[in-house]
Amino acid sequence: MSRLHAIVLAGGRSSRLGGIDKVLVPVDGTPLLGRAIDAVADAADVVVVGPRRDLDLGREVVWVREDPPFAGPAHAVVAGLAALAPGTADEILVLAADHVRPDLVVAALRDGTGNRVAVDPSGRRQWAASVVRAGDLAAAVASLPTEGLSLRSLIGRLDPVDVPVSTEAGADLDTPDDLEEYADDER
Repeated sequence: MSRLHAIVLAGGRSSRLGGIDKVLVPVDGTPLLGRAIDAVADAADVVVVGPRRDLDLGREVVWVREDPPFAGPAHAVVAGLAALAPGTADEILVLAADHVRPDLVVAALRDGTGNRVAVDPSGRRQWAASVVRAGDLAAAVASLPTEGLSLRSLIGRLDPVDVPVSTEAGADLDTPDDLEEYADDER
């Protein structure tokens, strides 16, 4: 029987937000990183790729960094996969920690089989919201050069099925306008 593991991407610079640690921004009373961890509560193992934060996440997670730090989300997935010990038939949920409603993203992605990627209403694939078979991901990592590696080239190589998600499910916190719209007033 296959198991689900999660790689939560939490290592960006938040440059469009002036460098604040956006995964610590509270939305409905819970930091974004906590919301992401809650959304993957049933994952066998959770790896958070990014700097360790002093935050009670309610479960044990493994903290790792991509090499070099800030190398990008594809390198974060590679580091996260290396920290896991999945079976080849297990599934890996890749989830950016800046999703405002990660529960909706995860629910949509969990309904299906094979490699799959969230697609927002505009038709844009959300590569940092996908579920892939561990064996397929490992093979793609082994076959691709690390130079210029992107999530699109890594996960796209797996020919994922598109999983439509709502605008609400696809919302993330990237810009000052997003911060104004979603973050709690008492931040």
